[in-house]
Amino acid sequence: MSGAREGKCDGSDLCAELSGATFTEFSRTYQGDPHSRVLLETANFAMVVDISPLVEGHLLVVPKKHYLSFARAMLDYRHEAISVVQRARDWVRKTYGTVTLFEHGSTAGQSGGACIAHAHIHVLPVESKRLVAVMQRDELELTALPDITSWTEATESQRPYLLCSDGESSCVALLSARVRHQYLRSASAEVLGIPDPQWDWSLVVRKDLLRGTVRRYRHAISDLEV
Repeated sequence: MSGAREGKCDGSDLCAELSGATFTEFSRTYQGDPHSRVLLETANFAMVVDISPLVEGHLLVVPKKHYLSFARAMLDYRHEAISVVQRARDWVRKTYGTVTLFEHGSTAGQSGGACIAHAHIHVLPVESKRLVAVMQRDELELTALPDITSWTEATESQRPYLLCSDGESSCVALLSARVRHQYLRSASAEVLGIPDPQWDWSLVVRKDLLRGTVRRYRHAISDLEV
């Protein structure tokens, strides 16, 4: 992600998709079925389905403006960011019974192991305690954060970080060395029993899970509107 900086996209396909581009990785992969994976939009954020969900209900919360970490976006749009994250958290937990939120936060000088440079929070039905146990097994030094509002503390060191949360309490690992690519995605896959390397979205695209998530969310919203 050399040359990437806050506010200026480095060519991320996700940036293009959120800006309304019609020829994107999503459009090429899904060919109009569904037409969009965006479930919710506010002025500065979007809630979308992961392009290749690890499990049904795998969502991303994404700032529309280009940021390298979600915590940095929260500094600019605190209330709005927290509101969208909480909405995604609550829907996943209510619908699927459990929830984990995680992020690879990057900086201009170093990647946090994310698959793309555009900041995004993963929200998916995985048991957070089991994911934290994998992080501890891998000897990551974790610092507790009391709630979602405290995520901005991850920006203070100006280092890349790994964030994991059960939707209330959270923990963060500040990185001093390069972490393996898509670490938290692969760790979540381990918890879910998905074999290596089938967690890699560039190798395996689970179209049925994305379509199922879109249908289930839109059905839930439709029921609320009746």
